[in-house]
Amino acid sequence: MNHLAHVVLAGADPDDRLGAFLGDQVKGIDALDALPAGLARGVRLHRKIDVWSDSHPAVIDLRARSGPYWRRYSGVILDVLFDAMLVRNWNAYQSTPLDRFARGIDELLAERRHELPPRLVRFSLWARREELWTRYDDREMLDAIFAGLARRHHRPSPLKGGAVLLDRLEPEIERTFEELFPWLRQRAADFLASA
Repeated sequence: MNHLAHVVLAGADPDDRLGAFLGDQVKGIDALDALPAGLARGVRLHRKIDVWSDSHPAVIDLRARSGPYWRRYSGVILDVLFDAMLVRNWNAYQSTPLDRFARGIDELLAERRHELPPRLVRFSLWARREELWTRYDDREMLDAIFAGLARRHHRPSPLKGGAVLLDRLEPEIERTFEELFPWLRQRAADFLASA
């Protein structure tokens, strides 16, 4: 799952949502323990979602079907494409209209910018300017996301062409998402209820 799915799965609490964003930025136990309790819970949930998703049989099968050229990077690519599937089928998973939900994300990131690392501040400004949250299923946006991932990777990889995997496996990606997301939603809700 990528940013949008992590925020949806984090529920309505602003700390959990912000923690969902910080999940890939906070490294190690010490850094996690230094966070306020609500943000730490959101980071922990982010990490659990990544593990649950990566170990789900349908995701493992889909990654294997991607072929040897993509296999090493297919997890990163599928995370982005799963967000595209979420946007494509938004009304099946969320009662809040996508444009209103997107404004809420942008407002949260702006209001709490002082709690974000510089790289995430830059990302939040770019996401708002480009209307990322509502455009995850837009091919031009997907190409821009994959180009950015390839630049940050700093070595040759198929990441720049990640949208090609959507062209090759679109029905399988959509079916996997439809199986995976409700399962993750229940697990995330259970985690938050017990945390």
